[in-house]
Amino acid sequence: MKIALNEIWNFLKMVNTKEAGWSYALCAGDVKVVSINTETMLALKEDDSYDTELLPSIFTFREILWQPDVFTDASMSIPSLRILRAFCEEACAELEEKKDEVNSIYVPLIKGVGDCCGKAMKALEKEKADVKKILGDFRTCAFPVIKFFIYHPKNRIDYFQDAQNRLNYAVKIMLTQFYGRYTELEDPYWRVSFSKSKQKKEPEPKQAEQ
Repeated sequence: MKIALNEIWNFLKMVNTKEAGWSYALCAGDVKVVSINTETMLALKEDDSYDTELLPSIFTFREILWQPDVFTDASMSIPSLRILRAFCEEACAELEEKKDEVNSIYVPLIKGVGDCCGKAMKALEKEKADVKKILGDFRTCAFPVIKFFIYHPKNRIDYFQDAQNRLNYAVKIMLTQFYGRYTELEDPYWRVSFSKSKQKKEPEPKQAEQ
């Protein structure tokens, strides 16, 4: 069952969250986080340890993700991509050290942005690289992950509004200056499944010995 990113919270209110068998997967473009249990989903919604500075650090302050066409050659783009990839690597290392189950959702997503940076850098290093096309693909690649973090339920409202405005602007720039197509932009979503075989079975009563 496919459920929109923010509709998942209403879904969790309707189902019996104590019932075994529910499994969730987050699909954000090329990044898939699978086998998420109900307890982790509920922890995600109420994650008081969530770093609210993550959103501005991974998107709002990264002009490479929303800035208009001001780059004239590849050498002007690579440093920003390298810095963002380094941040993603450091952020993942810090989250992995904490060994919090909710971080098992964040880490693959942040790694995904770092991978998008790596792909763009590799493409820009080639001769006669089409900078606009490469940066357009880079922003399209990162879009689903960025959107997940924008709509994280624990975001600061001012950070959310600022990032949302920049994302809308980034989409406009993608379509008008970076050869992007609206149909290429993928919204993140949840895939929910239920397996009866995972339900806890009541132990069968022992037969009396003859």
